[in-house]
Amino acid sequence: MVEILSSLAVASIFTVMLSLGLMLGREHVAAALQRRMVLAGIAFAVVVPVPGVAVAFVKLLDLSGPVAGGIVLMSISPGAPVALRRALEVGGRVQFAPALHLAIVMLAVVTVPVSIVVMDAIFGHTFSISPLDVGRQVFITQLLPLGIGVVIRAKRPALAARFEARLARWSNLMLLALLAVCLYALWPLLVSNGWMPVIGGAVLSATALAVGTAFAGRDAAARPQAAIAAAMRNPGLALMIATVNHMPVTVTAAVLGYSLGATVVITAFVIWRGRKR
Repeated sequence: MVEILSSLAVASIFTVMLSLGLMLGREHVAAALQRRMVLAGIAFAVVVPVPGVAVAFVKLLDLSGPVAGGIVLMSISPGAPVALRRALEVGGRVQFAPALHLAIVMLAVVTVPVSIVVMDAIFGHTFSISPLDVGRQVFITQLLPLGIGVVIRAKRPALAARFEARLARWSNLMLLALLAVCLYALWPLLVSNGWMPVIGGAVLSATALAVGTAFAGRDAAARPQAAIAAAMRNPGLALMIATVNHMPVTVTAAVLGYSLGATVVITAFVIWRGRKR
């Protein structure tokens, strides 16, 4: 079952990023370069304050075991593959979103191993992950398909325009199928963990939305993208850390629980932004 879930996840994420690559052009990079300070501020919010809030949440509620592990792993795993699509959906400075996502994804190669060292010092556990492991996960699941899509758009714009919408629909269906399979396979473990991972995902995601908005500063048009970037975490990266460190499968269930809580809050935010627009 683990192999099936892993294969579905890789295929789903690859399709999501390929569809996004088909819609990206040079104008997106130019938009980000014009706002380098805003980009740096949002990236800092994603990798420092958000994990800090998660640590405070775990310590304040005296959480431990798989529940605490799942929450902490999600907090230090930025750059969710679907974050870019959500950022494009909320409006604001839409052209700024792709470069922001790429910056966060590439920073994760450095920030995730460093975050694990910090979490070791705080919680007294021995975990490890190498930048090579993170880089491989980021490259295969995100940068490679995104790059393929960008090249196709640059070389064959008509072909990219024709297939982008279809591929986006397929990617959404694949993500729904992945969620259904995960719930079916891990439901007993989700129940045994209780509601705290879901609650943690919801509370911390709502807090991260506020943190991201604040760190966008005076650039009101970039605030929606900043909020999404801070709130959305990468469950694939969190699960890779858990696998490398031979954590129990209950941690996997806690990661899924966090993702469910986060999905509810972020979906509500996207809907609210859509109505506001």
